Amino acid sequence: MQKGRIIFHIDMNAFFASCEIKRRPELKNKAVVVARNDEQRRAIILSPNYIARDKGIKTTMSVKEAMKIDPYIVVVEPDHAYYEEISRIFMKFLYLITDQIEQGSIDEAYLDVTETSKKVEDPIMLAKYIQTTLNEKFDLPCSIGIGPNKFLAKMASNYKKPLGITIFRKREIDKTIWPLDIGKMYGVGPKTKAKLNSIGINTIKDLAKYPDYNRLKTVLGPSSADTLYNWAWGNDDSKVDPNR
Repeated sequence: MQKGRIIFHIDMNAFFASCEIKRRPELKNKAVVVARNDEQRRAIILSPNYIARDKGIKTTMSVKEAMKIDPYIVVVEPDHAYYEEISRIFMKFLYLITDQIEQGSIDEAYLDVTETSKKVEDPIMLAKYIQTTLNEKFDLPCSIGIGPNKFLAKMASNYKKPLGITIFRKREIDKTIWPLDIGKMYGVGPKTKAKLNSIGINTIKDLAKYPDYNRLKTVLGPSSADTLYNWAWGNDDSKVDPNR
């Protein structure tokens, strides 16, 4: 990896819930969900912490459904202004590492650490420093994916949560991303997954090895077909864009 680019994808774990636990440390060992706390319990959960997730409580589940699993969950009202503030704080820390940062959303960012990594023995040491500092100093757990491009770094960050550090190398895609269900591929939502399933593509390997590229373009459209096919082979030439 040292010969090419080194991209980190920083993905904050259960970000909204983590922010609330940061503000209220007494919630640390409890099942916490962020959702509007209406009387009918019909509100959709925006972010369950990992204690809640381990019980089977998921994002987009209603509070009422979650309380059937665990009637003692703590429901916290969302505070988006606060989450934006915390996002700015952790992004400010990341800029101490490198200025080559592209913020993907309120709780994730890509870092091109190709030059920064030359100053340390191993990129994993840098990733551990970032993760440990965010977790211990800022009370914000994160997972970090490392790859030669943004796509593989993004896929790697999803591999182990919470507090994972994972490297996906292009030469190992047959062992890392190819066995995954096509729905686990970044960029493939439910509608695209259904389209791919309809032509016999059920795993990322199926997409990479699909024999009829013209049919793939017909089903997905030329642009999406080209992007997803290249990603399935671990290819992604897009740059980390600090101005995006």
